Amino acid sequence: MTNLLRYVIWIVMSVTAGWRLTYYIDDIFPGNMPYSVDMFIRFWLKVLGRNNLANPDDREVLSLLLYWALATLVAGALFFFCYVVARAFSRKRLA
Repeated sequence: MTNLLRYVIWIVMSVTAGWRLTYYIDDIFPGNMPYSVDMFIRFWLKVLGRNNLANPDDREVLSLLLYWALATLVAGALFFFCYVVARAFSRKRLA
């Protein structure tokens, strides 16, 4: 049960940090969506057959979802790296 609780806490921390990081990035860089992000979203909408979501308002929301997913992955990787480093230091100190 403790492992399940640990994984849930890690996921909640990563998702929350990704959410906060997404809005922090969105506040720092207001303006138009980069061309590469726009083309990436259009490509996947075309591949998935969802061209009805290709209007500008929906693409803005999809870009925020993309940024949130990437920020969550970055935050999760950072938390995991910190966990590995802390575990190595604690093992070294106990040995």
